[in-house]
Amino acid sequence: MERAVIIVNPESRNSRRFKDKRTDVLKILSEVFDVYIWETMKAGDGMRLAERALEFGAGVIISAGGDGTLNEIVNKCAGKDVKVGILPLGVTNVFAISQKIPRNLVKAAQIIVKDHVKLVDLGLVNEKRYFHMMLGAGIDGFTIKEIPHEFKKALGAPAHVVIAVMKYPEYSPVPIYIEIDGQDYGIGYEVVVANIPNYGGKMKMAPAAVPDDGLLDVVIFREAGFIKDISHWLGFLMGFHHKMGTIDIHRGKSCRLVAQGVYYHLDSEFGGELPVEITCVNKALRLLSP
Repeated sequence: MERAVIIVNPESRNSRRFKDKRTDVLKILSEVFDVYIWETMKAGDGMRLAERALEFGAGVIISAGGDGTLNEIVNKCAGKDVKVGILPLGVTNVFAISQKIPRNLVKAAQIIVKDHVKLVDLGLVNEKRYFHMMLGAGIDGFTIKEIPHEFKKALGAPAHVVIAVMKYPEYSPVPIYIEIDGQDYGIGYEVVVANIPNYGGKMKMAPAAVPDDGLLDVVIFREAGFIKDISHWLGFLMGFHHKMGTIDIHRGKSCRLVAQGVYYHLDSEFGGELPVEITCVNKALRLLSP
């Protein structure tokens, strides 16, 4: 039987659901795979365990956690002959939502055993780190940096909004210089480089983005300031931000963002400071999806 390693993040906000459904999930997966369960203990363990699983000969590596756990696993599985499955246990599970993978763990396990492989793109940052969803630079990068882990775990998705409101007076917008496929696209004050349409859940930041077209969608917020930020946020919540005239979306195979003192996140995990060079790696991940 093909080996499958489940990498479980016991710190995920909904890890209790895995404990409750463990028997049912293992019954489904064990009909097809030789299943092993390994638990993370700290940040970075997802990558370490995924690398170990590859050495162990696993043909399937299953992320049982949130988007952060999945990001770590993806970073070791990119370009490898291994399939990646998802059991969503995180705060929002944005990537799972975008791929129509249900939060119900039994149904998610049933998708994995069907063995339907979808080849998806990944973004590669500075030739070092992959993202499967997005890179965000500007106020959301700043917000992610400021969120305490325990606060995020306790409050869930609303933690981002609470911290953004609390820390907003401390934030000063800085112009970000943007190049797409080597062409100058001027400046923005918030930039989201997206591989999927979803952002923060079911809402769509880059409505036309698809993760298997060999391109990344670059969402550029051209103006900043309290009034503009509020209007952009409301436009995003109502689904028409990309029609407001102060936000535009472009596509490309590569993107360069340059600024000083501007933070960015990768898949809602703090990434560092700009500048960054981003490349779309076409069909880099073998995802088990509906």
